[in-house]
Amino acid sequence: MGMRGLIEKLIPLEDLHATVRRFPLSVMCALGLFFIVILSIHDIVDFDDEIFLRVIAILGCCYFWFGTSKLMSESQGWSAVKHYIISFIIAGGITVLFATSVVWGIHLIFVLPALLLGLMIAPYLTSGDDLSFWFFNRMMWFGVFVSYAALIMFAGGLSAALGAIHILFDVKIDSKIYGDIWSFAALVLGPVYALSWVPKTFEFTEEDCRDPPGLKFIVNWISVPMVFVYLLILYAYFGKIVMSGEVPNGHLAWLISGFAGAGIVTYMVAWPLREEGSLQLKLFYKIFFPALLIPVGFHFYAIWERISAYGITEQRYLLMISAIWFMMIALSNSFTKIPLKAIPMMLVVLMVFASFGPWGGVSISGKSQYARLESLLIKNNLIVDGKAVKAKEDISFDDRLSISSILTYLCNTERDALLIPLFSDVHKQYLSYGSHCYAGNMTKQIGFQYVNKYNRGNNNNENFNIWVQKKGMLKVDGYDFLLNDQSVYARDEKPNDKIKASGVFEDNNELRILLNKQGDLIFKLEDDVILTHNLNAFVDQNKNKNHSNDGEPLILDLEADRIKARIFIKSMNGKIKDQNVELNRMSFDIVLRLKDK
Repeated sequence: MGMRGLIEKLIPLEDLHATVRRFPLSVMCALGLFFIVILSIHDIVDFDDEIFLRVIAILGCCYFWFGTSKLMSESQGWSAVKHYIISFIIAGGITVLFATSVVWGIHLIFVLPALLLGLMIAPYLTSGDDLSFWFFNRMMWFGVFVSYAALIMFAGGLSAALGAIHILFDVKIDSKIYGDIWSFAALVLGPVYALSWVPKTFEFTEEDCRDPPGLKFIVNWISVPMVFVYLLILYAYFGKIVMSGEVPNGHLAWLISGFAGAGIVTYMVAWPLREEGSLQLKLFYKIFFPALLIPVGFHFYAIWERISAYGITEQRYLLMISAIWFMMIALSNSFTKIPLKAIPMMLVVLMVFASFGPWGGVSISGKSQYARLESLLIKNNLIVDGKAVKAKEDISFDDRLSISSILTYLCNTERDALLIPLFSDVHKQYLSYGSHCYAGNMTKQIGFQYVNKYNRGNNNNENFNIWVQKKGMLKVDGYDFLLNDQSVYARDEKPNDKIKASGVFEDNNELRILLNKQGDLIFKLEDDVILTHNLNAFVDQNKNKNHSNDGEPLILDLEADRIKARIFIKSMNGKIKDQNVELNRMSFDIVLRLKDK
């Protein structure tokens, strides 16, 4: 077999050519994605530019939508004109959604699942039996797996070959070439090859619908037993809630969603085996949906508890969608048997409903959190003439925590525009998690330090973290020695405790800088304490200031009979417990001069 024959066997070019003819719009989207990524790899466009990220989101969604519309057209017998009109109308809606929405990235939470599920049901909107629906999806998703296994082998093999050339022949290979190879494999070869696995017919007989090898074992002895185990765990926890009257754990809704989702996937995947499987599989098909009703009830209860306490977010909206879906399926299958395709179809309708408009998850979540913020500010008299003002009275810990959390949510989800009427400082800054407005600036405007979410539940404690971003050079004249990158941790010194020297002078005297749990910064020269300074007042004075923004150094000058020191603070962190400072750690640079005795 020649090289061409081997390539055609591994990657059937004729099938790929037929796929391009069948799904031209999806292929064009894949090529567009590849083209943009190549431009970014070769520094022709800035990949961090939001415009290009929006284009990538649009092309990615349109790839799936055009595939869905083609399957709908083939199954419904649409004319080419009707197919293209409907395809471009919906694609235009997707483009408008991602091009105009400030929070376009969050819409993907709802749009992408709807599009993926749409591929599953597209050929069976008005007709089709359960077995044909099952086999079509079995072939399509198996093809996706094979396609991405092929792309990994293709790109990995080429990358390994280039690496071998570099090692054996000392030929320098530009790293961008590897990026080109993997981009082509992931964005063109994989997606197009996956489309080639989509069946061209949509009706299948029992003889066609053979279950894949190994499915019977996985379903009978792994999937179904695990569903029963988790069902027993959930029912035991529900009994605990009823007996103790406690509020459900905050993660309960996610756990129920995971259990119900796994059960539904098992129900769909094992469909051909439902009558010939093991005893536990037959029992699963008989009791799963009736047994799901009680978890769904607790699912609603758990979500309502969270929404009542903390308002709606996209994640809670998504959980509510899942609860409604589980309820619809559980009720339908408990009293009658609905078609297999109806299970994903219900979720598609719900996700499409949630993906846009004033009723959608993004819009309702933003309005809910802003309403909570406004209510908290009014409650604490922090709004005058539509503007946030400094607090004149103490704000409770719970309210400070809630205000901080809401501001963080609104900033992180790019809802700066909602905050501009209230706060004067809503400008964006680059933070470790991206370029957003900074909630700490706004809590400072209303008179308190930002409260971290990890303080939740401890009303007497709150963490502080002073971080200083220095810019430029520091003037250090009048000092003899510099110690860089020092860190001290609060600890109690013990007898015979050998603490590492912070620095050694020319006469071999060792300087040690210590921090005890009372907040005392201690300088020891050999065994003599030459300076002690309590830092608690300094921390209390600076913990509410935003040193990360202004670029000004945070300096502490200390002097005693035998030493003069200037400390350039880098960071300080700890907690405020019952209004008392507990400093845990400090990092700094220090210049110092020793005085004669």
